[in-house]
Amino acid sequence: MIDKKVVIIGASSGIGKQIAINYINSGAKVALAARRQDKLKEIQALNPSNVVCKVIDITQDSAQEDLKQLIDLLGGMDLFVLCSGVGWENITLEYQKESQTVATNALGFTRMVVCAYNYFSKQGYGHIAAIASVAGRRTLYLAPSYCATKCFDIMYLRALDQIAKKTHLNIKITTILPGFIDTDLLKSRQYPLTCSVEKGGRIIFQGIEKSKRRVFAPFYWKYITWLMRIVPDCLLRKII
Repeated sequence: MIDKKVVIIGASSGIGKQIAINYINSGAKVALAARRQDKLKEIQALNPSNVVCKVIDITQDSAQEDLKQLIDLLGGMDLFVLCSGVGWENITLEYQKESQTVATNALGFTRMVVCAYNYFSKQGYGHIAAIASVAGRRTLYLAPSYCATKCFDIMYLRALDQIAKKTHLNIKITTILPGFIDTDLLKSRQYPLTCSVEKGGRIIFQGIEKSKRRVFAPFYWKYITWLMRIVPDCLLRKII
């Protein structure tokens, strides 16, 4: 049994939902947030006595205050997990898709992790885990803003980890780097080495509980992304 208070943003579907289910089943006290209340209520029904929920849209300026209210509703926070994210293949550069990706994956991401970090700073301890992507380790032309914002997320979390160590704060940072996981983000085509959302969520849950600094899901993406980073652009364009 896990005795901690966990706040999960982006918990209504996909990886966030699976992480939420794992923590609920482990006995933790869990606070869920997303934009779709009906989906949150379905997950809350798994254990109503240990789960609270609140609608939060991380692209809105009110999201930080909403997060503080959710933490109060839970009665505190030991672990903050950010799973909210959007992305599309967008080789035609439709501006609405690009801007929405930036608003969610960069601005919304920053809004949430800064709020969580400041909360933990005052508390004196805490753990932030956030989903980036292996797509943030090497640019792919298919999804310009998605790759760019996920690179931003990786660098931002690395900076938070450095700040915590420099200022001697007991704040753990876990950067989650999923590969191809069978969620709505991948509905446009078939991708190789795609794993189920149940398996991906379980790997991520276990990595967070081990306080790993980086969690690749599945593990082999650690080596795939290393290879992708050393392949020249001219060759990569022929492969993808």
